[in-house]
Amino acid sequence: MKGRKQFAEMFKELLAQASGQWPLILLAGAAIVGISVLEFWIPQFTKVVIDQLIPDRRYDALLEIGSCIVGAALLLGFFRFCSSYMMTLVSQRAILRLRNKLYRHTLSLDLKFFERNRTGDLMTRLTGDVNQLQELVSADTLSIAADFFTFIAVCGYLLYVDWELALLLMSTFPFLFYTSRFFSRRIKSAYRTVRQSSAELSNHLQDTLSGIRMIKSFANEHEEAQRFAGWSEQNRNATVAASRLSALFSPIIDVLNSIGMVFVLLFGAWQAMRGRLTVGDIVAFLAYLRLLQGPIRSFSRMVSRIQQSAAAYERIHEVLMTLPEVRNKDNAVALPVIQGDIFFDDVDFAYEANVPVLQNFHLRIRANQVTALVGSSGSGKSTVAHLIARLYDVQKGVIFIDGHPLDEVTLESLRRQIGIVSQDVILLNGTIRDNIAYGKPDASPEEIEAAARAANAQEFIEAFPDGYDTLIGERGVKLSGGQKQRLSIARALLKNPRLIILDEATAALDTESEQLIQKALSRLLPGRTCLVIAHRLSTIQHADRIVVLEKGQVVETGTHEALLRRSGRYKTLYDMQFPQTAVETA
Repeated sequence: MKGRKQFAEMFKELLAQASGQWPLILLAGAAIVGISVLEFWIPQFTKVVIDQLIPDRRYDALLEIGSCIVGAALLLGFFRFCSSYMMTLVSQRAILRLRNKLYRHTLSLDLKFFERNRTGDLMTRLTGDVNQLQELVSADTLSIAADFFTFIAVCGYLLYVDWELALLLMSTFPFLFYTSRFFSRRIKSAYRTVRQSSAELSNHLQDTLSGIRMIKSFANEHEEAQRFAGWSEQNRNATVAASRLSALFSPIIDVLNSIGMVFVLLFGAWQAMRGRLTVGDIVAFLAYLRLLQGPIRSFSRMVSRIQQSAAAYERIHEVLMTLPEVRNKDNAVALPVIQGDIFFDDVDFAYEANVPVLQNFHLRIRANQVTALVGSSGSGKSTVAHLIARLYDVQKGVIFIDGHPLDEVTLESLRRQIGIVSQDVILLNGTIRDNIAYGKPDASPEEIEAAARAANAQEFIEAFPDGYDTLIGERGVKLSGGQKQRLSIARALLKNPRLIILDEATAALDTESEQLIQKALSRLLPGRTCLVIAHRLSTIQHADRIVVLEKGQVVETGTHEALLRRSGRYKTLYDMQFPQTAVETA
């Protein structure tokens, strides 16, 4: 029952994606009906030649019959071209829509989904699995309906000519049906394993190619090649197992069809000897038997194709049915231009159940001020930033921004007013210009250059031969850490957000790069609300307010000088980073 429901959902989805193309589908269907009619009548020409023209020595009619057969063949070729080409147009458009739908839905899912699913697997679903469904939207699929009517018409004709021979021929059909049913479930299971092994192979490729520097630095090329060979072997074994079933299925169908041919030859010859059938009838019977074998072969191939597509659709459907946990409420409103006053009111949050990160958490981040969060690793600093951008939803409590509960405003209106500069800079495989303008695609060249100057990036950009049109490679591989960070700041400056979040923005940089970044940030921060998450305390000494977190709780707040005088947790962290200063103070 589950399988039938899944098949119904799969075809319903494909029909939905093919909607709007009914003129093409109807024309292709008409061409396929024409093919069926012509294929039905061509054997009649053979029967006429054998039973009438040859015995009566009608030489004059041979050219006429030959012309009819050639004309029918030309029409067959034309109809086949039309049906194939039109259904290719339909299938490509339908698959394009389905892939775009799947991609848009994937982008709408929250971070928890991407934490649970590997990138390579998602790539396989968006490419290979979607491509597999293309085979269902084809002329072959549409011809199944025409083949069915051809099958009924031919069976009716054969019963009319000789019901005994027809019934003998049809006695093989139940075996064909049960053979198809026997293999269909096993083929689907086998191809599901193939799709899963292909996804694992893609996962491994994505991991190794994106981490090629690490692999080379550890000289692990041989080990990774062996691991890849192992995944490839699994994929090969799964494919061979599935192909074995498909390869076994077709010959069994062929054997059953050959048994039917033997029935026609032997019983038909006996009937001809008794004068109940003519030689032309037997030849026509054999021709119609081949015509019957066409739909049966098509059906057997379609069973295999449907099972492969069902295995692929199962993986696509799993993504489409996943709903993001973080999403807009039905009554969500657009967030007006913010000042940036943020308040965490009794918030609880955990990434994993029973592993709390924040508990009964209260925090106020005042508008137009620089607030710094410090604390040891795992204290909840980055989590605060994630919750403000609503990358996750809290389990308890409310976060307000300018008095608006975060979960009551639209995600887009919130995130468009936030600029994030993090330690892990994400750059696209494009030009410098494209990466700076990512948050504002319609920015003018003048605006892009102004943002680059403000971020202290102009000098190194102009040093490249192609300037702003320089390709930076995947994840900015051609740039240094400081250069990447300055592009990230230029991107944030161009976006002109009201709220800036600096998440360990200078933690991995050398002193010279850090100074350039600090100068760029001094241009970015004035007149905005800024949250700085820092491990290096030297970068936040001039913050308006420093908040010290430990185990998901606020343990201290104040200015740099006030916290040092208090000799609490902040003083301990400071002395660990600046032991010489601690000795001098003592």
